[in-house]
Amino acid sequence: MSSFNLLGLGVQSLTANQTALSVVGQNISNVNTPGYSRQVANFNSREQQYGVQVESIQRITDQFLVRQYWSDNSTYNQAQVTTSLSNQLDDMLASSSTSVSVALDNYFLALQNAVDDPSSLPNRELFVSEMDSMTRRFNELANGLDRQNTTINDQFSNFADEATSIAINVADLNDKIRLATAAGKPANELEDQRDQLLKSLSGFMDITVVEQDNNQKGVFVGNGQPLVIGNTASRLVAVQGDPDASQPGLALMISGRESNITSQVTGGKLGGLLTYREQMLNPAINELGRIALVLADSMNEQHQKGMDLDGNLGGRLFEDINKLTAMQDRISAGSKNQAVLDQAQVRITDSSKIQASDYQLKFTGTNQFVIQRESNGRQVDMSDLTQVASPDDVEDGSYYADFTSGTLVVGIDGMKISLESRSGFGDNDQFLVQPTRYAATELRAEVTSGRSLALASPISTNTELDNLGTGVAKVNVTDITAVGFATPGQLTPPVEIRFENTDPLSYSVLDISDPANPQVLDLGFGPLQNQPYEAGKPIQLDGYEVTITNRPEPGDKFSFDYNTGGVSDNRNALALSNLQQNQLIEGGTYQDTYGRLVAGVGTRTAISKNNMEASRAVLSASENALSSVSGVNMDEEAAKLVQFQQAYQASAQLIRASQTIFDSLLSVI
Repeated sequence: MSSFNLLGLGVQSLTANQTALSVVGQNISNVNTPGYSRQVANFNSREQQYGVQVESIQRITDQFLVRQYWSDNSTYNQAQVTTSLSNQLDDMLASSSTSVSVALDNYFLALQNAVDDPSSLPNRELFVSEMDSMTRRFNELANGLDRQNTTINDQFSNFADEATSIAINVADLNDKIRLATAAGKPANELEDQRDQLLKSLSGFMDITVVEQDNNQKGVFVGNGQPLVIGNTASRLVAVQGDPDASQPGLALMISGRESNITSQVTGGKLGGLLTYREQMLNPAINELGRIALVLADSMNEQHQKGMDLDGNLGGRLFEDINKLTAMQDRISAGSKNQAVLDQAQVRITDSSKIQASDYQLKFTGTNQFVIQRESNGRQVDMSDLTQVASPDDVEDGSYYADFTSGTLVVGIDGMKISLESRSGFGDNDQFLVQPTRYAATELRAEVTSGRSLALASPISTNTELDNLGTGVAKVNVTDITAVGFATPGQLTPPVEIRFENTDPLSYSVLDISDPANPQVLDLGFGPLQNQPYEAGKPIQLDGYEVTITNRPEPGDKFSFDYNTGGVSDNRNALALSNLQQNQLIEGGTYQDTYGRLVAGVGTRTAISKNNMEASRAVLSASENALSSVSGVNMDEEAAKLVQFQQAYQASAQLIRASQTIFDSLLSVI
């Protein structure tokens, strides 16, 4: 080997080890740089007989660990968003300053005071005040939930914009990496930046990343929708919900065309918003609305069966649940529907059957429709319902349809859905039905004066003092629109129930408009004379029923008239108060149902928090696993620094040895 070969070897070795030292220095200087992957200089012996070269500077990573890290990051961000929002919801529902439970307790406590002394105007005014406070508490809580929905919508739009910005940067890095790769230049730092951006992108949603030509990466979301292809990025945009404008969705703008991917988005912050909205916020809004709706309906129904301080029949305590605007608010039409609606409304026919759920009514073919309850996915096909002859005949489980004139009326779950469209209905026309969503927001007290509270029964009961039996009569108003209450301040006619015969015991109902000349009452289905007595069986009269228990004796009399002057009567107040204990909402009282709502949200919040803690631990483990492969180990780099420094010094010695030999040769000549 000549001294010249020795010189070449020294120079090559010096250069290679200098490069290796630079790589080590790069690693050490970036030990704290987020997303940095350590690099190594790969040495290779030259193809000629002697020499060395740095074949490549390799970026150390593990794509399996990287993708697992992105997936775990998506899961954690989803859990984090869901937990944060769940905590806010839990606080709103459970806090004494916002909870409906406290307001309900105060409402019924004030009602009990009125029961104790119905003639007391201060007691009555206190109840009116607490009723107003309770309605405002419902309104405020509903508005708080609506504000959270608005906040979610804003976040939805902001997150979509942030994800789009990241996607654009990924596409830009793809192009830079493509150019560097084509030129044979390393692009390690660019790849680190891209992976760091993809990690950030995974924080917004689940993504699928695939390798492409020239070291580029394609990014897909949902069911394979392209977000990034090469150097081109699609835009993620928040789009108006359809048919519910308050529930925006997510779409990809691909070549100017909008592709809705809302149902396909999972994971990340966007998936967390969608999951929370669907599984917690919307059900809470609907359940709160159902409580308000059932409360207003049941209280109104009972209050209208009473009599106020001025002797008038009771009106509504709360505004009519079926006022026109409320019925119209309960249904929305899809923007792409063929039908042009002339009228659309949803009437509550039986609040005890109402579900805290949205419904989708969709036309699936010519003169065919299906209704789906969103809370459990239960579908009711047109063939599952009974067709009736007119809209007035529609009850639960039936429908009336005249598709020629564009009329459809459907009865289901305690509501009557009515649609009218002279243009008819087209395939895939859809309508969103929300029977309870706005009920808590729309709850309003209608009674504003204590004198208007109908705490007395409008019918007085008189038991003859010389009755021999143990019979006890109780009256219950059933229909204040009946003829019996047609004349204000009167019961038409006043009646007497007189018991006759011993075996079997029977009774007759007499019209005592003229007490001196009582007449057997006939309500249109035969004279009520010599009717067999059954203890506890209601006797149906005009707008009310009488129940006589125990054992009356022949000759016993019970008379019924309008309760004129009955200011101390508390029978209807008691009936109103008893509603607090009645299981009117799927086997629960008002407070039971609200308690179930709070408990359900609390449980979900706790689960969400546990999921967040677990996903944080998993993410940390994934990060550590990736760092063990890609991260910079200072001890390892220090050892390499010594190794390459010594090799560098030895290479310099080769050059000096070559120079010495060369000088010796020159001196011999």
